[in-house]
Amino acid sequence: REREREKESDREMAVVSSVHRASVFAAASVGDTKMLVSSSSRRSAKFFVGKRRTHFSKAKASSSSSSSSSETRHHHLSPPTDKKASEFVQLSASKKAATAAPPPSSQLTTFEHVLYGGIALTAASVLKRELSPGCELIDGKQIAQEIRQEIKDKVEEMKTITKGKTPGLAVVLVGERKDSQSYVRSKKKMCAEVGIRSEGTDLPEDATEEQVLKVVRAYNKDRNIHGILVQLPMPKHINEERVLKEVSYEKDVDGFHPLNIGALSQRGREDPRFVPCTPRGCIELLKRSNVEIKGKKAVVVGRSNVVGTPAALLLQRNDATVTVVHSRTKNPEEAIREADIVIAACGVMEYVQGSWLKPGAAVIDVGINAKDDATKKLGYRLVGDCDFKSCKKVAGKMTPVPGGVGPMTIAILLQNTLEGAARSYGVSEQLGLKK
Repeated sequence: REREREKESDREMAVVSSVHRASVFAAASVGDTKMLVSSSSRRSAKFFVGKRRTHFSKAKASSSSSSSSSETRHHHLSPPTDKKASEFVQLSASKKAATAAPPPSSQLTTFEHVLYGGIALTAASVLKRELSPGCELIDGKQIAQEIRQEIKDKVEEMKTITKGKTPGLAVVLVGERKDSQSYVRSKKKMCAEVGIRSEGTDLPEDATEEQVLKVVRAYNKDRNIHGILVQLPMPKHINEERVLKEVSYEKDVDGFHPLNIGALSQRGREDPRFVPCTPRGCIELLKRSNVEIKGKKAVVVGRSNVVGTPAALLLQRNDATVTVVHSRTKNPEEAIREADIVIAACGVMEYVQGSWLKPGAAVIDVGINAKDDATKKLGYRLVGDCDFKSCKKVAGKMTPVPGGVGPMTIAILLQNTLEGAARSYGVSEQLGLKK
């Protein structure tokens, strides 16, 4: 039995376990990829691993009859992330090691199966994940700035072609929410920077629904307005859905009108007049960061009407194979581990973990959440729907929070307004914009 354990331990993954503060490290190798780990004695390490196998022998027997229950019990387990462990790990420089094919699931030990939740991860793949040199951050601020400069150039070109005509954006604000007022001011400022004329109607908190609808209808008829934005949320006594439907789909720069969403979901027919700003911004970040979408597996975490659903439709339009993970999805991490592209938009703080990611995946983090932090002046810091600290060790490319998706939303709003004006003036083709 001792000899059999010696043979099996040569294939064992490196495991760091803290037992009464005493670390025990086992040796492992897969192909030419070797992990050399220090221990007080090789015998004690063998004894520990063997003891663990005995402890999990019942799990192996039960997994053969009910694999689903085993996965449910252990799916939350992930490779060890103790930083101290990595100090004892060395890699062979052999190229063969980096491309070594993993052994089939049947060759993994019970210990390996239980530790990694029934998912056949080899030492090579775990090691690659643990020792990722870091990922390239996708600079949303820089890309948004590039887009705004492109818009500014197009507006100047439009003025030349149309003898002075410019795009126009109207913003409807109801109530006196400080955050909404700040957001509206920033939109108007950005409009001025790129040469888009902006107008606004501010209504009091107690404005009636009919008063709001009257303002929207007036902007629908105004030929100098090419985009209408109704700032949300509105006071509770106003039916937001009714107001949004009242916005002409030809001026719906937010892209939420049923006709625009319906057109987005269909292939081979007329394109939507506008695409929702944040989802379109996510796709733009991927494309401008040279992330290939066609033929890739993509997972969208979240299915909201504002981001998740239109993001999934856009990925599909770009020929990705798309999976949507939502609150009722069982074992979401299993789907995420297969993804080349992950768009996280579930509104749950630091939900996606680094151990869930496929090494080298492109991650777009849409979330923005306030996390308590006594070291900050305001008592909190902004974090996304991904655990940035662990995800950046695995991902190939990733957006930070803040500074990732946020700046793109307003940039795409301006782009939508420009495209609406170009259609209205009949100069889309001359400006190289979509009709």
